[in-house]
Amino acid sequence: MKKKLLSLLMVTALTASLVAGCGSNGDSKDKSSGSDRETKDVSELVIGEIEYSVIDDGGWAQSMHEGLVKACEDLGIDTKTNLLTMEEISEEDTSLIESTVEELVDEGADIIFGCSAGYSAILAELQQEYPDVIFAQQSNDVYDNIIEFQIRGYEGDFLTGYLSALMNEGSNQLGFCASMDEASVRTAINAYALGAKYANPDAKVQVLWADSWYDLDVESQNAKTLIDNGIKYMGMEASSPAVPQTCEENGAFCIGYNVDMQASAPKAVLTSFVWNWAPIFEDIMKKTADGTIDISANYYEGGECAALAPFNKDLVPQEIQDKVEALREKINNGDVQVYAGELKDDQGNVLVKDGEVMSDDDILAQDFFVDNVIGGKK
Repeated sequence: MKKKLLSLLMVTALTASLVAGCGSNGDSKDKSSGSDRETKDVSELVIGEIEYSVIDDGGWAQSMHEGLVKACEDLGIDTKTNLLTMEEISEEDTSLIESTVEELVDEGADIIFGCSAGYSAILAELQQEYPDVIFAQQSNDVYDNIIEFQIRGYEGDFLTGYLSALMNEGSNQLGFCASMDEASVRTAINAYALGAKYANPDAKVQVLWADSWYDLDVESQNAKTLIDNGIKYMGMEASSPAVPQTCEENGAFCIGYNVDMQASAPKAVLTSFVWNWAPIFEDIMKKTADGTIDISANYYEGGECAALAPFNKDLVPQEIQDKVEALREKINNGDVQVYAGELKDDQGNVLVKDGEVMSDDDILAQDFFVDNVIGGKK
């Protein structure tokens, strides 16, 4: 187990380029009324952070950590002393999670953020042992004694699919390098494919799977295979920069994921889908400090929480940038719904009827692929 008291100087300044607020599509839903709690100056809060990976992994853990640092910065919390980061805490090692939480509590943590979905069940149990500590968990399992938070990432994926199809002039074929075959990844693939279809009704998305959350060799090989099959533009749902770097080496282009990957492959990355967690974290911290926090709150935010990194202006023409921004506004205003009908799966079944919109529960539990995805069923 690695423990770090992190300095601001160690953190990539990605979030400075993102819009701070979340759009109106996101909801913070309280599942029960909050209990009375002692108040505290927000700048004095001690924040615990549990990560399954290292915080400079170039992907998921880094996006979470940067969100926490940005929230602390905005609220005057000293990250040198009051942000306690625990890295490489396996989601499958219950005893390690328990000892990590115990250590954070002993060091005075007011809030403990579980930054991967695999911690949710054990943190819900541990909350009963430490009722004075606020537990916040990235998941959608709907426990009634821990705060849960998630982002409508499909909004950003839809925009990146739209961008890829606009750039892919003269071809209907796009690619997608996927990690694991599970609901959140299927959601990303489907949203990317639907965004591509919004730009080009004939667009098709070929998917290749790494069967791992982090495997540089397989991710690179999948990107190369897509390129060898004639695909020039692709999306991804992976944590490493292997796909962008392979694209750059072979004259192809892609969308980065989790964090801004343009620096890893400046001649290939058009933009990146970026998880902008800071507004959610700030709200949790402020409500903890003023005693109004509801330990059963469920955050499911869209808008600028499902952010795009700055466009690569050397690659993306201004006209296309403007079209993507215009579509972003329509999504934020509710004029465009990503999962609106009529929507069919890749077997021809109607998923959503014309004039209707898929429910949040069905979006979160996707077990299908939309009709312009190829290779979705392994």
